[in-house]
Amino acid sequence: MNMQAIVRNALIVMFFTVGTVQAAPIVGGFVEGAQVIRVEENGALGAGNLGDRSYPRSEFRAQLTARDDLDLGSLFLRVDLVSDATIPDRSRLDVREAYIKLYPARWLDVKFGRQVATWGTGDLIFANDLFAKDWEAFFTGLNDSYLKPPQDLLRLSFYVGRVTAELAASPHFTPDALPDGRRLSVYSPFAQQTVGEMGAPSIQQLPRDGTHGELFARVFGTRGSFEWAFYGYKGFWPTPQAVTMASGSPALTYPSMWSGGASLRGPVGSWLVHAEGAAYISEDDPHGDDPMITNSQLRGFVGLEKSMGSDWTIGGQYYAEQMLDYDKYEAGFQGADPMFEELRSTATVRLTKFMLDQNLMLSAFGYWGITDEDWHVRPSVRYKVTDAIAATVGASLVGGDRPHTMFGQFRDNSNLYLRLRYSF
Repeated sequence: MNMQAIVRNALIVMFFTVGTVQAAPIVGGFVEGAQVIRVEENGALGAGNLGDRSYPRSEFRAQLTARDDLDLGSLFLRVDLVSDATIPDRSRLDVREAYIKLYPARWLDVKFGRQVATWGTGDLIFANDLFAKDWEAFFTGLNDSYLKPPQDLLRLSFYVGRVTAELAASPHFTPDALPDGRRLSVYSPFAQQTVGEMGAPSIQQLPRDGTHGELFARVFGTRGSFEWAFYGYKGFWPTPQAVTMASGSPALTYPSMWSGGASLRGPVGSWLVHAEGAAYISEDDPHGDDPMITNSQLRGFVGLEKSMGSDWTIGGQYYAEQMLDYDKYEAGFQGADPMFEELRSTATVRLTKFMLDQNLMLSAFGYWGITDEDWHVRPSVRYKVTDAIAATVGASLVGGDRPHTMFGQFRDNSNLYLRLRYSF
């Protein structure tokens, strides 16, 4: 469904239901300025001056949110107007969400249009959540909510006793938004080095013709004090995991995959515990015979969270990926050291402290790539000057010994950021 169709359908519903509106529409939003400053030299991007690529982000953002509740459902719209001095196409209108939610029966909800979707139990790590991510926003100082970009979805929720089943479908594949060498340097597997925009690897996008859709499924409920869920997915790897020569030169692309998994969350003593696991099956190469397509994997994590009193909270997670058919992957290197190990693991920790009647929040989140020998630290300080005005100062610090790992590829992209927001 394209945006013109979404807006047209919303206007039709509003026209025919105007007499059934229960209350005036709810309108809100914010205006925000964000400045991000690189704190280390990056040879792939050059030195640069104010407004150039040495400043990964220098933007003004205004967001408008509107919701209207009707007898049979609701309408929701969230739009961002963005002007960013660091990229050529500096001004744009970003429709974050534009959907209609209907309640045709007590046991069924229908939600369709452009929307942000998420599920799973992880804290900034993911196993069964295969909705799109925006990693460029994540590494360049935007609020964590911008890690999840919008997708065009039809979502059905079925309520059967204490169990809920959800089905989400999209007519086209929405990949993760990855750095392209403009704001952040990236690793090129073809050049085998970190590069800027001109050297960024070519990525062959899947056509948006209705034949490359995605299907997401979840069934969840409670058992005692625990929340359980089962997940399924049919679509494509969210990041390019294959090499194609269709255009005559090598390019990355998105092979087919399906996934299934489960999660569990609940209290154990004074701790809140969660665990999640998933199998990623590379449908185009299920046995790992094709060296141009990534192998199937098992992914999972366990996590703990605890309130320590005095407005302190601590949490930690252990995440692991195991490559299946590793012997075939290893054989492709003909005796040389493989790029990745069979079992890769990452640990995370989060510390949060509230002060001054919870108007001041101190936070630090860190990743340690145990196997990949890389790391990422995200400290921040947020102060609410008034109920409407807030200032956030933070950093995205990245490092690693190998340029092809998750965080090692961004090792020259550490930055500091400042955001000032007025909400209304």
